Amino acid sequence: MHFRMTIGRKIGMGFGLFIFFALLVVLLTNRTLERSRHINDQINHVYSPSVDALVHLRNVLVNAHMLIKHWAQVESIPDAPEKTALVELTTQDLPAVLDRIDTLSAHWGKEEVALFNRTTTEMQELFTMHDRIKELLPSLESYRDPMAWMERSDMAEEGGPLDERTQKVLDDLDVLLKLQESKRQQLSGNMIRSFDSLKFFVLYLGTGLLVIGAVIAFLIVRGIVRPVQRLRSVLLNLGRGVFPRSRIPDRNDEIGEMTKALMGLIDGLKRTTDFSHAVAAGDFQTEYHPLSEEDVLGHALLKMRAELGERERVLEQKVNERTEEVVRQKEEVERQSRKVVELYKNVTDSIRYAKRLQESILPPEKRIKELLPESFVFYRPKDIVSGDFYWFDKVGEKVVFAAVDCTGHGVPGAFMSLVGHNGLNQAVREHGLVRPSEVLQDLNRMAFEALHKDRDQFVRDGMDMALCTLDQERLVLDYAGANCPLYLVRDGEVLQYTPDKMPIGGFELQGKAFTDHRIQLRKNDMVYIFSDGYADQFGGPRGKKFLYRRFRELLVEIHGLPLERQKIMLLEALNQWKGAHEQVDDILVIGMRA
Repeated sequence: MHFRMTIGRKIGMGFGLFIFFALLVVLLTNRTLERSRHINDQINHVYSPSVDALVHLRNVLVNAHMLIKHWAQVESIPDAPEKTALVELTTQDLPAVLDRIDTLSAHWGKEEVALFNRTTTEMQELFTMHDRIKELLPSLESYRDPMAWMERSDMAEEGGPLDERTQKVLDDLDVLLKLQESKRQQLSGNMIRSFDSLKFFVLYLGTGLLVIGAVIAFLIVRGIVRPVQRLRSVLLNLGRGVFPRSRIPDRNDEIGEMTKALMGLIDGLKRTTDFSHAVAAGDFQTEYHPLSEEDVLGHALLKMRAELGERERVLEQKVNERTEEVVRQKEEVERQSRKVVELYKNVTDSIRYAKRLQESILPPEKRIKELLPESFVFYRPKDIVSGDFYWFDKVGEKVVFAAVDCTGHGVPGAFMSLVGHNGLNQAVREHGLVRPSEVLQDLNRMAFEALHKDRDQFVRDGMDMALCTLDQERLVLDYAGANCPLYLVRDGEVLQYTPDKMPIGGFELQGKAFTDHRIQLRKNDMVYIFSDGYADQFGGPRGKKFLYRRFRELLVEIHGLPLERQKIMLLEALNQWKGAHEQVDDILVIGMRA
């Protein structure tokens, strides 16, 4: 019988030798590792935890000594942090670490156990002294007791009994620590020597293993990997529709059998490709013979040829019909598009005219500088018209100004801004009101009547507002707010004045009133009132809100700059945060320097 050296036999013989030497290396390694594992368990589960626990105990004693000295020498209340920490240290940490050491000491030698028992006895005497100090000084009044103070001084003075007893315990712990550390280092040395002996045996066997592995790799690459890579290259090119330019040599093994099958498949695909090209060119009479009766692809191609001929005729007819329909639809779409463009232009023109009307109610920059020379207004509407607006006026010697945020933005907000603007004019100019709380109360009444008159259902329309009255001679600022706070930046800190949590015109105030805040300003104080648009803007690396926290940090950063520079910094910070995100609301910030 002819012996055939197949791929499986080649690989089996090579890897048989490799596995034999590998098992030999594994057995020697395992024997050494078992011994090392035993040493490692002693290090990791006895001596290293013991050293850590003793260090922890020493730290607890040092901290306890520091805290009892503080208890004895510094007058303090019973629940002072130092006293609370000492109680927690002696009732929780100390018992826990002693219990841990007691468990580990079961694996210690007699010398270490005896030394630890002696240290434990000394610790008990030490903490008896702690307890005596706690009994002498239980309260703040007990520090004034001469007898208690005298006994405490004898115990807790520098170099006294308390210090001596503590130092004795720490010295014994240091000796115990050295013994544990010495044994840990001795075991570590044994482990290193064990691994050094393993190197000697593994070096020669490992070298032989590498040589055998290299020979096996060379034979596999030459006899198996290269032919398989050539087959792989042919298959990859075939998957991209590229046929090989030359035939692959035959072999007397499994790869040779796969090569013959692959070349037969390539010949069949070439014939199929030629047939497909002919059909694609419109030649439905070209000849084609399937590879066999079971050739599903070949028979499917013949059926496809017949169906394509019929479909080509039907499609030509449908294309002509659809072309006429598309032409008619295109003309209708163009007509509707022209109509939409015209309507959009009319609406936009109307809104732009409304913007000019809304801007006419806003005080010009010249008027603002006359009333408040050291001020600025940062105003960024979301749409063409805005729901935020600012208002300035002067009554007698006082300047009244407000930042107003109406419900919504765009056209609805702009209508609400007219209601708010007219209401402020009536409350201040016609009704003669100056106190911010009275102005907001009167404005709420007028807005509620305007928004809810003759309505059966409640409508959540209204506005938020921060209103201020400034006496420039005395530097006294009166403020009242409806959901809009006031920030005062002084010496690098933000002082926040909280508004009343109720909107203007949202509901009728029955028995409720707005709160006045009187603020005595200092020279160079910066006052800011604003709507919620800046803090609510989405952006940043995660698309989150800017938030009031970042807004306050920004105001602290810029408050010392000139007013026009502050306005520019607000715009730059907003654009940087917003990035590609859309502005979500109208933005208004008013700043004033005292």
